[in-house]
Amino acid sequence: MTETRSEQVLRVDAYPTHEVGGYRVRAGKPFPFGANVVPGGVSFSVFSDQATSMTLVIFKRGEPEPMAELEFPEEFRTGSVFAMTVFGLDHENIEYGYRADGPYDPVTGHRFDARQVLSDPYARLIAGRDVWGVEPDRSRGYQYRSRVCLQDFDWGDDTPLGIPAEDLVVYETHVRGFTRHPSSQVTAPGTFAGLREKIPYLKELGINCIELLPVFEFDESDNPRSNPETGEQLFDYWGYNTVSFFAPKAGYAATGRYGMQGDEFRTLIKDLHAAGIEVILDV
Repeated sequence: MTETRSEQVLRVDAYPTHEVGGYRVRAGKPFPFGANVVPGGVSFSVFSDQATSMTLVIFKRGEPEPMAELEFPEEFRTGSVFAMTVFGLDHENIEYGYRADGPYDPVTGHRFDARQVLSDPYARLIAGRDVWGVEPDRSRGYQYRSRVCLQDFDWGDDTPLGIPAEDLVVYETHVRGFTRHPSSQVTAPGTFAGLREKIPYLKELGINCIELLPVFEFDESDNPRSNPETGEQLFDYWGYNTVSFFAPKAGYAATGRYGMQGDEFRTLIKDLHAAGIEVILDV
């Protein structure tokens, strides 16, 4: 079906107005924050009330060096929000971050350093820690790589169950710990998919709510302690050193190495709700 003239006018935001670093761009949508697919491109929006300038840094997926660095034009800034739509990106095969310039004054809490590439605080996918327990390459300057997350998951008619607090029977558990041991008898141990396999067991227990210890992206190798007897490096098992508050942990997903941790986690939540089990996320 072809668009009418009036529909074409409504999609004026699908056309670039500027060129930055060889890429066609236009002012992006300030809200929602993060990276969001829009007609013809990706809208990048990030907040900083102290930054004097902001640069979008784009990588080909897995590459150590950026393919482009695009400074936000001043006219693309609305108050403290920098927003820019970049056209022609293969959004499924890029990673991105930001260089934020501004004051360096630790006494007042400002530590701007434009030499560092920073993760998007609103990223819904983080690459770089895709498999649990793999020692990271410390020589890489940008460890926690933001990725564009498609918002196309089919939630159907799923909604939070709204069980009154006084009626909750809560089972608190750790995603990895609950299914990692062979006795759990799941096909995807230590993952959201493995926990999903245990829903019938949870139902048998008679619980109607599960509280998950931190499922947000964190770095399990960020632990200075070692086993005093063997010298083996110890992991941060519990996950209270959050790297990204909106991104499910890739190392907790059987599909994390493929960047599908978001859908795997959503499927878990949807199926728990379908089984009459409310979900609480720690942190």
